[in-house]
Amino acid sequence: MTDPLLDIDAALQVEDLEAQTYEDDRRWAEFAFEQLIDVLAVQHTTNPHTPLTESFLVVHDGTMTWDIPGSDQVAGIHVQRDPAAGTFRLEYERAPIVALAQNWLVSRGADPAQVALHGEHLPTTDQATRDLEQHLAQAGDRYRIANSYTSDLVLDPGRAAGGPPSAAEDLVYDFSTWIIAEDRRPEPGQHPVRVFFEDVDYLGHSYTLREGGFPDLDAAYEWTLRAGEPDNPLPPVEAVSSPRSAAARATSPATAAASTAADVVAAPPSTADTTASRPRAK
Repeated sequence: MTDPLLDIDAALQVEDLEAQTYEDDRRWAEFAFEQLIDVLAVQHTTNPHTPLTESFLVVHDGTMTWDIPGSDQVAGIHVQRDPAAGTFRLEYERAPIVALAQNWLVSRGADPAQVALHGEHLPTTDQATRDLEQHLAQAGDRYRIANSYTSDLVLDPGRAAGGPPSAAEDLVYDFSTWIIAEDRRPEPGQHPVRVFFEDVDYLGHSYTLREGGFPDLDAAYEWTLRAGEPDNPLPPVEAVSSPRSAAARATSPATAAASTAADVVAAPPSTADTTASRPRAK
């Protein structure tokens, strides 16, 4: 069952149970008493192999706005109940975006379709975003998250200029998230480091998620210093001159044959260097 924006207590369903350990009780308290927790998706299920009943939740935690700047605002919550013993276990993992919270839940047995978000009130997006979110939700341990940062600033141009507060329609909303991840299993020709960038149009009630490829962590961090700026697009995931892909091209029979034919037909009359210059990665 998926019920976006369900009340957190109704989703957790542990009001008649005791926490099995102190840590379970502490984790439950982090969410149970907060008014700024929105349940975006929930799956309730019965484990056929044990007497336990389970729930998998995706939540947005609005309290993170006042935590350390850049803190993750999404979380996956896994609840296991033992009705016979009258106890429950609760684990959670905070994540910068919904797809990574779903990934954590799927790794613990959640059904990807059940913890997917849907509903008329949810922000709209495009097919490229949906495809990338699905990929991340079901990517297992492929990506190691190195760092992330969520911005949810409301900027007042009037006050920034030393004047009176701006009118509501003149406020600027800077809502975005960047994630730096190492790809443990990159495809041939792909960069080993990724940046995933979620850009939110707050007033337009929409968002996009895109990815870019980088040769190393330093290059990825450099990009995030100007994340989202129009003249700072994400570079392609594919490495332009990957040694791996270049070697594959060099050893391909078709490529070798084509190169031989080209040498016969268009061999240069001089000994000057005729190697074509390759475009640099953006």
